[in-house]
Order: sequence, then structure tokens, then C-alpha cells
Amino acid sequence: MKKYLPTNDLLFKKMLTSEDSLHILKAFVNDLLETDFKELQPKQTYHIDSYISNYEKAQKKPKIQYTEVDILATTEDGTQTTIECQIQPHDHFNSRALFYLIEAFRSSLGKKKSKNIIKDNLFSSLHPAYGINIIDFHLADAQGNALRRFRLLDEKTQQPFLGDQQEELLILCFLSLKSKNIQLNSAVHHWQTFLKTGEVATGAPEYIKEAKQRIDFYNLGREEQKMIMKIDKAEAISNAVMSTKAREGMELGIIKVARSMLKDELPLETISKYTGLSIEKLEELKREQEQ
Repeated sequence: MKKYLPTNDLLFKKMLTSEDSLHILKAFVNDLLETDFKELQPKQTYHIDSYISNYEKAQKKPKIQYTEVDILATTEDGTQTTIECQIQPHDHFNSRALFYLIEAFRSSLGKKKSKNIIKDNLFSSLHPAYGINIIDFHLADAQGNALRRFRLLDEKTQQPFLGDQQEELLILCFLSLKSKNIQLNSAVHHWQTFLKTGEVATGAPEYIKEAKQRIDFYNLGREEQKMIMKIDKAEAISNAVMSTKAREGMELGIIKVARSMLKDELPLETISKYTGLSIEKLEELKREQEQ
């Protein structure tokens, strides 16, 4: 039986946004942000029927400009936390992460339901926004810390830029599942191990052990199991297509370089050494250029 990891989209949402998983969501956010939120409520509670409906709608869209954030959690005072699980790196990733954070921050602008709103002051409805990104690649370099948090700080004093309620307005957090630079046996280390391998160490916090039980394949309903396998198959096909396109692009690039080297009349042996193309292939390209 194939092993399905917590980073599977359905399992990730089920683990953090089910009605009876709010304590796991709170622990997850508090561990990664080092905050002390008492309560967190996801924007949409997980249910298999609504998940299937949303998934099928997404498949019908010919082109998606901005995919939705995996999880948007809100505290009682309106503070919002965006949580996204991004396995594959892609173009403009840093800008994308910042985009979602800013969108979360500005979404409450001018809303009268806010507890802190002041008459004739639209900005009083704004609340802090914190973003968490789970990534399976290095954010910058391989030696960097697995857990990275970015915030608004004075560049000389490192004093944080605070809002009207003396709270930090923006924090952007990244947890790399690939980086080995992490404090061993910390709560964050246990989260990293669990998300990456699906396994939980004996010394891990109880809420992570509970999270594992909730998303164990054999503990899922039949519809959930079918949906997980469907998602996994779709991702495998998508990855295969992307891999083929990348390989084809690389091959075209190598041939373009080889043509330039042939034009400069470099020896075939030299061109073969630096491009990896066979002498026979280079002779074929040379004949094409001469025609």
C-alpha cells in the first residue's frame, strides 16, 4: 500500500481544519510563529463533500491566475494567518507568498464588524496578518535554517514596527522540509519530520501524534481514500508532463549552443565534450547548417 504524506492537499486540510482539529491548528501556528493564540478558526471547515465539490470545480477552470491559499485562519480579534503547503518551487514564489500575506492584511479594510473599528477611520478595522509556508525546497541556500521568519524591523535597532494595538502587523514564515538546519527535538523539528515522512517520533508532542492518527489512510472514510488516490494520480501526471517539458527545453538549449559552437568552427570533439552530444549528432547539425 502506497504511503500518503500529510502534505497531500486533502490530508493537510483535514488535519488542520476539521471541526475537531482546531487544537491541532492552534498548536501548529503557535509552534511555527512562536505566538500564543488562544483560538483559531479556519475560514472553511473541512468536510469531504465540500472538498470534492471544490476540487472538481478547480479542475474545470482552463486557467487559474491565482490559486487559493490552502488555509486562512482567524482569531477572535480578527488577526489572520494564511497557511499554504507548497511542495514544488515555481516562478515568483516569494512574490506569491507576500501577495497572500498582503491580501490577508487588507481584506478587513473598512469592515464594520471589526471589534476595534473607530468611526470615520477605515484603517482601524485592519488586523495583523501572518503567513506560514511549508515548502519542500530551500528558500535561499542549502545551509540556511529550516525555519525562517521575516518581519518588519528597524534595520539598526531590530525594533519591530507595531500597529495601533502594539502588535506586529506582518510576519512571513517558511518551514523547509528539505533543510537539515533545525533545532533537534523541538516542536518545529517534530512537525518537519511528520510532514516530510509521515512518521512521528516517540518524544513528539501529543497533538502531532494525534494529527498522525487522524490522517492515517486506514482511518479515513472510503470517499476520502478514493479522493486521495485521485489527487495523487493527477499530481503524478502533472509532474511527468512538467518533467518532459523541462527535459525538452534543456535539449533545445543544448542544441542551440552546439549550433553556435559549430558556427564558430570549434572542433567537434570539443563541442561534444561540453554539450554531451554525440559526434554523429553534431555532424548531422553541421550538415543542416551547411545546406
